[in-house]
Amino acid sequence: MHRPLAILFSAFLTLASHASFTPDLVRIDPCGAQRGTELDIHLHGARLDQPAELLFHRPGIEVLKLEEKNPKQVTARIRIAPDAELGEHPLRLRTSGGVSFLRSIWVGQFPTVMEKEPNNDFESPQAVELNTTVQGVAKSEDEDVYSVVLKKGQPLSVEVEAMRLGRLFFDAYVAILDPKRFELAACDDATLLYTDAFASIVAPADGEYRIIVREAAYEGNDASRYRLHIGSFPRPTAAFPPGAKPGETLDFRFIGDPSGELTRTITIPPAASGRYPIFSERDGLLSPSPNWIEVSPLEHTPEIEPNEGFKAATPAPAIPFAVHGILSKKEDIDWFRFTAKKGQNLDFKILARSLRSPLDSVIIIHDSNSKGLVNNDDQGSPDSFLKWTCPEDGEYSVSVRDKLMRFAPDFHYRLEVTERSPAISATLPVAERNQSQVKKVLTVPRGNRYATVVNISRSNLACDALFESDPLPSGIRMHVPPIPRSLNSFPIVLEAAADAPIAGGYHSFTIRATGDKAPEVSGPLREEIHHIEVNNQGPYHSTFSEKIAVAVVDEAPFTLSLDTPPTPIVQRGTIKLKVRAQRKDGFDEAITLRFLWKPPGIGSPATIKLEKGKSEIDYEINANADAPAGDWKICMLAEANTPNGPVVVSSSLVPLKVTEPWLTASIDLSATEQGRNISVISQFEHLKKFEGVAKAELMGLPHGTKTKPLEFVHGTEQITFPIEVAKDAAVGKHSALFLRIQIPDNSSTILHQTGHGGTLRIDKPSPKQVASKTEDQKPKDKNPSAKPLSRLEQLRKQAK
Repeated sequence: MHRPLAILFSAFLTLASHASFTPDLVRIDPCGAQRGTELDIHLHGARLDQPAELLFHRPGIEVLKLEEKNPKQVTARIRIAPDAELGEHPLRLRTSGGVSFLRSIWVGQFPTVMEKEPNNDFESPQAVELNTTVQGVAKSEDEDVYSVVLKKGQPLSVEVEAMRLGRLFFDAYVAILDPKRFELAACDDATLLYTDAFASIVAPADGEYRIIVREAAYEGNDASRYRLHIGSFPRPTAAFPPGAKPGETLDFRFIGDPSGELTRTITIPPAASGRYPIFSERDGLLSPSPNWIEVSPLEHTPEIEPNEGFKAATPAPAIPFAVHGILSKKEDIDWFRFTAKKGQNLDFKILARSLRSPLDSVIIIHDSNSKGLVNNDDQGSPDSFLKWTCPEDGEYSVSVRDKLMRFAPDFHYRLEVTERSPAISATLPVAERNQSQVKKVLTVPRGNRYATVVNISRSNLACDALFESDPLPSGIRMHVPPIPRSLNSFPIVLEAAADAPIAGGYHSFTIRATGDKAPEVSGPLREEIHHIEVNNQGPYHSTFSEKIAVAVVDEAPFTLSLDTPPTPIVQRGTIKLKVRAQRKDGFDEAITLRFLWKPPGIGSPATIKLEKGKSEIDYEINANADAPAGDWKICMLAEANTPNGPVVVSSSLVPLKVTEPWLTASIDLSATEQGRNISVISQFEHLKKFEGVAKAELMGLPHGTKTKPLEFVHGTEQITFPIEVAKDAAVGKHSALFLRIQIPDNSSTILHQTGHGGTLRIDKPSPKQVASKTEDQKPKDKNPSAKPLSRLEQLRKQAK
């Protein structure tokens, strides 16, 4: 074999032996199953070869076997624990070449049956047993009909998982009809389930009842899959109280089920915090999905009716505290009385819609005379939030009502009142609009690097920060630059050793306040995945976690390096960063480069392309006039399509120095006419000394004008550019002139851009000058000084 061809063939075999990069997991079938069972699930997508493990967010599911059928399908044998929590279990597939997007499998308490077509006729429904889960598809103009047999007084609840499956925008509708086709209950969207639906009845008579499921506007398709729970389980719309303390045991009232209220004693785990799911129970059956409460260490108390007005207001515990209430009657307004001290900075936060309550709250703080002081309706969501500084020591009250004065037994809420305190947390940025999953996993090829940006959120806090992680996979090191208080984001680089084992998992990261007089406060790096997003409407189903997937993957076919800039970049200056790709034999595809993180005041192109077969390129960045002087760490991100799929790597962090300019310049106003040359004068103010000869170019000249660069040395106060102006030069006031100056610095140059706003005005020649030129072009008399003859003198001359 010819040697070059042999090398290429060998390189191809090497790439082919590696797993595909960036596995694309699209769907899981079936999308749910009964707990306490063992079954096969099928993972479909692309580049799924060499599967290694399923990474679950929650316990309760064990993987017994993972088998690759082909690069587009993987089969997993799983065992669901009998006590696995009901509801969504997010997971990722890790292969030797990467980690997939987050998908979900749903755990239920009932056996699953599949929809059987045809079942779109009221008279010919698909009969199912009570306490069954049906997996089906709502196609275009499709209406799926199921039937169950009930006795009079028997409860029936149905709940559909559609949008929550995270497949696509699928607005499900569900209805329960009696044997005579009368609609007993129907639902399109439920606050408790967002856009998913549920309905409940108590059977008014013996008979065969129908359940109808469809897309709300009959616009389903082959991908509009759903899971429909049909049973005698309870389906309350609210739980009260809507909050508890960690480790606390409470009797919770479950409200809104047609069969009446239920009470269940529940102990909150000591480690629980934030939003926490609780389930109602009846006759050994749980609701398919939870009601939500807030868990925090705040002392809490329920409202005591009647509590309208300052005098009747329910006394609240000492600040900080939480109070719980329900707006259950007409024109209901709940009042709570509290004591505050002058200068106390307090936050008032309603948790209602965030706990799936229909309430659209309004809160008002009143003085002891019931006079309203401040109020709030919405603060980024229908839930109210208010910052308030107490003006004087004394008693005050806070009232809660619905914006439209609506009321119902499930209009429940929790109001938290806390003193303002410092807080810090971190998130990964959204890389693509309406696709929050992009670049939310940290995969590092062996012997290579991966970089990402981390965003910081500080509240009531101004401090430097320190970013840390729990022990990462073997062979990975994390590089983090200093994080001064002025930054709201920063880059990190993960580097894997060439012999790092291919492995991965979920890991925790922490952002911590540091520096002089910084409080001891830290927070997690939170992952926020929106499975379904719609333009201008926001997310419809999301998953939140404080665990980030990190993995070592197969070697990439190239590495990336970024040269340390030889000179600083000055305010209003530019610099070219030298980027180099070290390609392996056989790989010559184009590489997209991105300047990952921009220090304050630094700008750059979003991306540039390193063309096919090329190995180095200049990436120009610029600094604006307000770019703060300082030392930063920067890196470059690179993405390429390889024979094994897309792969992303990064350079290491290198220093970038931003400094004040060596000089500034101004350009004097100049004016001329077409065809008339002129000189443009520039004045210098020297701020730093430099050695050698600098070169200045006058930029921004209009069409029809030109000049040459000038050289000067330190201390030169002004330079004059001779401007050639053509007869067809562009007429007008041209105010885009500036100087591009190269100042020598050792063996390199520092590029300055200064003197912006210089003006050159070009006019058309004046009419007098045009007339004079025209007269000059006429034939001249031979005797221009002779006096013209009169008519009489001309006749006498002719007579002679």
